[in-house]
This record gives sequence, structure tokens and C-alpha cells, in this order.
Amino acid sequence: MISHFIQSSHFHVTFVPASELKGLGAAHVETQGKSGVRFEGTPQLGLKSILWCRTAHKIMELIASSSDPNLDDGFDFDYQSQIDFSLGIRDREDLYQFTRSAVHTPTLLGDGSGGLLTLSVGTIFASKAPKELCHGHFTALTVKNALVDAVRDLREEGDRPNVDVEDADLPLVVVIRGRSVGGRRMGRREREESEHIEVEEEFVADVDLYRCLHSAGSLHRRGYRQANLDFGWEEGEQELRGKGKGDDIHGTGGPNSNALIHRAAMKESLAAGLLIEAGFDKLVNAARGDGKGAVLVDCMTGSGTLAIEASLIACDVAPGLLRIASWREKGGKQSRNPHRVPPCVRWKDFTDVATWDDLLAKATLRAKSGMQWARSPSEFVQKNVSILCNERDPRATGLAQTSIRGAGVSSIVSLRKGDCIDWNLGGRDSTNSRPIIEGRTIFVCNPPWGLRLTEDIDQSWVSLREFLRREAYGCEAWVLSGNKDLTKILRMKKSRSGTSVLILYLELMRAQTQYRTIKSCHSNCR
Repeated sequence: MISHFIQSSHFHVTFVPASELKGLGAAHVETQGKSGVRFEGTPQLGLKSILWCRTAHKIMELIASSSDPNLDDGFDFDYQSQIDFSLGIRDREDLYQFTRSAVHTPTLLGDGSGGLLTLSVGTIFASKAPKELCHGHFTALTVKNALVDAVRDLREEGDRPNVDVEDADLPLVVVIRGRSVGGRRMGRREREESEHIEVEEEFVADVDLYRCLHSAGSLHRRGYRQANLDFGWEEGEQELRGKGKGDDIHGTGGPNSNALIHRAAMKESLAAGLLIEAGFDKLVNAARGDGKGAVLVDCMTGSGTLAIEASLIACDVAPGLLRIASWREKGGKQSRNPHRVPPCVRWKDFTDVATWDDLLAKATLRAKSGMQWARSPSEFVQKNVSILCNERDPRATGLAQTSIRGAGVSSIVSLRKGDCIDWNLGGRDSTNSRPIIEGRTIFVCNPPWGLRLTEDIDQSWVSLREFLRREAYGCEAWVLSGNKDLTKILRMKKSRSGTSVLILYLELMRAQTQYRTIKSCHSNCR
């Protein structure tokens, strides 16, 4: 069975998710809008994607589309409507009729044993919607009511599916894309002759109905911002699970909890995407082949997101394993781990738990092997992978230390406290041994832009400039900036301007103290 999927991600790195999905075996991969990637594949590919995709926020399977009645061989189910939904959906009654007509309820909501799956419905607006569909709650309620009514019509006992907002067996998402079908802006002469300035445009909606493969919340939350996690790949004897006990400074929830984070913390998915775009994964693969090592340096690490994501890439740790290990029971209630048993393995028409268990077992073995390799020496280096990071803010340093321990990567990540201008890595003028390997080291940095952090920003960029000049010669540097005026402090050649975020790829010359811009990529992000 071939399914149609869509993955959402941070709109900075849309092309990285497409590359990830192709690597997993996805077919017909194409970007959709600013932050979506459509692809096709088997249910097993869907399982692999929620386990391995580092840049994903949501991964969903398309089950009905008003603009494509042939998605399920036509709307040929028991409930029939005379509406041509491809012309657009105008109001809640149209949406109700579409849901009843387009969804095969026994397949969607049956649990395979005569019972019913629990469900939840959320709404995403991709563009301006018709007036009657612009309220997310009532739009979702309309879809839920249509499904409940369909079940009641099929069951003599009057059974209905229950709603579960925490861990639904069937988390549905309704995507509304509005489009104009009437009205026009009047010309000058018409406006002079009319008391109305313009004719109001009429909007209809194209509606896609998806079921989410994973539990509610975003996949970018790994869970390592909490302490006290047990990982089966660290000790070799433990099972992959969350401890479920103990206090930590980040709270007691799972990846969807209100854990304390740095106020300017980068999303884990964005950090992973930037590292892959910078080629750190290729650097690690080269180190696996020749044993010459891979090094990453983050001189302004904040809460450590870039450093931790780099270590997870280097150790071949699947993000899905972290989510499973980080889950906590809420309020002492005994319940299943929604990441260990994701919704998609509960569907009778998708896949089974045995396939998921096999993928988890293989991923755990890869993580154990990857961790062992990363911290092992070779004939050229003391450790195959070294992640070096620095932070001067003591509060951010505390968060970074906790997250590093939580991710289980303390053996390859070292954290220094202090201003990076004083961080001596054996640069050009030093007599110390240099941990930097020319051609095998990437410098990354997300310095303060002035958006959420405002203290001593200019001086931070001066420190960054002096540090890179002294320590990073012969290497690449990737700097994320949201302020084009601040980037001038680095004294590079002028890059393209006019956007709010600049990803600078710098190559620092061996023979010169100045650097030049090799590539600049712009994205509209805050």
C-alpha cells in the first residue's frame, strides 16, 4: 500500500527535510509552500520518518481531499452527497457533507476488534478561509460531529468514538486553504460612480484531512531538556525507557511539557537542519571512513542545542528514541507511552506493533554502536568525534549542562564557561596543542541578535570576530544572524540584504587574518 504523506518543518530548512526523506526511501518528494514536504511511500516508511527525521515537526498521512476526489478511488462510500466539493467548500454544512462522503468510517475509526478508536481533531489554516470556516474550534468540531454521526448510523447500539486530547488513537488535522472565486477591485471610474470602493471577494476553501502518525505535539521536542533519562545505548544493559521518577530543573513532563528553556533557545529541528546544511553529517561519515576525526566548535552555545544535535548526528541516535526515553507519567497515572506506541501502530489499516518494535531495536543497536565509535580513539585522534562548546552566561551554562547530560552525550561534548575571546584552542599565536583539525572542523554559532537578548550585543560580536580570526583559520564557520547591522562587526564582504535572517558560510583563510563570504543563504525568520 502506497500512502501520501506530508511533513512540516521549520521554514528555514525546507530542503533538508526533503533530503532526509529521500535518504529513507521516500518517492515523489516535493516541497509544499514554505515549510511542507509532500512524499509517497509505504506505511513502514511512515514509521521510519517519525523515528529518524531530525527536522520534522509533524508527519501526517492524507486520507481525504476536496480538491482530489480520486484520492480514495472517488467518494464511493455509503453516504452520498450531491455537492461537487472540487468547486470549493463554503461553510460548515459543506464541510460536514464532505467529511461524511469522503471518509470510510469503519476503516478509519474501527480498532479491528469490534471497538472504536479515540480521536481528536485540530485545524490548520494555510491561507485566508471563508467566514464560516475561519474559527478553528468550530471547524474541528464540525469534522468531529460528522464522524460521530457516521459511526452512530452504522451501529445499532448508538456507540460513538470518544475524544482524547492527550493521546488520541486517531489524531486528525484539517487543513484549510482558502481561495477567491468572485469579486474584483473596481477601476477608478467605477469607484467614482459607485458608493462602494470595492466589491467584497467571495472565498471558498479546499480542505485536506490528515491523520497524524505520532502523538499530539511537535516532533522537534526531543525531551533532553529534562534530566534523569535512561538510554539503552549508554550502559549497554538498560532498556530504552524513561525513569519516571526523580526531580529535575526542567519539570516533569515529556517532550510536550513546559520544561524550562533558555529564552533565546533554538528549536532542536532547526539546529539539526542547519548542521546538516553545513555538512556536519558528511564530515562524520568521512571520519568513519578514514579515522581522521570530526570536530565541531560552538563558541556561544547558549543552552547547547547545536552542540547536542551535532552529537546525536555523530552518534547515529534516532530522535524518536529520545522522545520515548523522555516521556513521563502525569499525575502518577498509569498510562501508555505515546511515543513508544504511536497512534499509527493502533490503526488496523496501516501497520503493526511488531514492525515498529523491529525498527526500534535496530535503531537502539545503531545508537549503541555509534556512541561507542564516537568516543573511541583512532590512530589519528584521541576521540573520533569532539564537540567543543563555550558559554559565558552562567544560567545558560547550567541549562546546557543539564541538557547534555539528559541527551547522554557528556562523553563527547565538553563545555567551557567564559567569554569566547578568552577561549584558547591553540590558535596561530599559541604554543598549546590544537584540538582543531584543519579540513575536519566546523565552527557554528548562533550569537545574540537583539531580538530576545539585548545585553552587550556589540561586544559579543566583537568577541566572536576575534575568536574566529585567532582559532578558526583553515576551517569553515557557519554563523546565524538576524541583524544585518551586527554582521558588519565581523568585517566581511557585504552580503545580500533585505531579509531578517542571514546564514553565513565563511571559509577562514590560512594565510590571511581576514575572511570572505563564500555563500549566503537568506530566510525570513524571527
